[in-house]
Amino acid sequence: MRVLLLEDNVDAAASLAEALKYLDNRYEIRRVTQLKDAEDIVQKEPLEVALIDLTLPDADGCDAAITLRQVAPDLPLVALTGKNFEAVALELVRLGVQDFLQKGNTSVQRIHQVLQLAVERHRQETALRRAASYDPLTGVMNRSELFRQLGKAISHASRGVYRGAVMVIDIDDFKQINDNFGHQAGDAVLRDVAARLTAAARAGDSLGRMGGDEFVLILEGLHDREDAAAAARKASETTTYLFYVDGRAIPVSTSIGVAVFPDQGDDPDTLLELADRAMYAAKRKGKRQYCFYTPGMLNGGAFQD
Repeated sequence: MRVLLLEDNVDAAASLAEALKYLDNRYEIRRVTQLKDAEDIVQKEPLEVALIDLTLPDADGCDAAITLRQVAPDLPLVALTGKNFEAVALELVRLGVQDFLQKGNTSVQRIHQVLQLAVERHRQETALRRAASYDPLTGVMNRSELFRQLGKAISHASRGVYRGAVMVIDIDDFKQINDNFGHQAGDAVLRDVAARLTAAARAGDSLGRMGGDEFVLILEGLHDREDAAAAARKASETTTYLFYVDGRAIPVSTSIGVAVFPDQGDDPDTLLELADRAMYAAKRKGKRQYCFYTPGMLNGGAFQD
């Protein structure tokens, strides 16, 4: 187990590290005496849990827990508190600290148990959060998480100089895939399309599945419409291919609709509706392509790329 031990008493830290390794030689303990050094380590090194003293030269009270939670939100924390630990216990829980121990009143065996439990509890919490936010079939975000991410992206775009875009991506003739090759083949195609879109997405983009055979890709940090067009072309190209099941070739392609924000809307429902209309325009134009939303699509006007 890889442990960060943040303790300003060098002798006490050395003794604790030695005792823990004696209990379990799988411990790999990284000792530091100041919060600033801990901040650097948690961002660079793989760790499983941090055991932190709440009285440090450069931090006091819950400051260390607050800082480490900000820079390493996925790292389980166990706090070593002083005599007034009851006064900070509730605050530690609110900060997401996994557990806390009173200094001078805790055996090494107890510390060992708490560290093990903190790691396991964190794994279970992470699994629950993922189950609540991700599609179990494809591994990409589910509908509720997509709406949350799109709301955040719209907020970012409205405050900055960059634009964003939302793409609705629908697999062409997916019903025929299920009818002709079976639902297991259809599920395999869904997983493969999700993997291809994930690989094609830029760093910072968000991909999710709305349900059925429909995916949504959220793009942020766009300079202009051409950035969105380039992303749409890439998504279209990577999802136009032959997928093989038991030696049988399944032709796969997608139709994509794009809406730009905040220009064309500033709430998730509106933007998804507009992108959905553009996606159906792409299908009417022959599929295997993308369309940007234009106002004419609301009343049957001309479609534009």
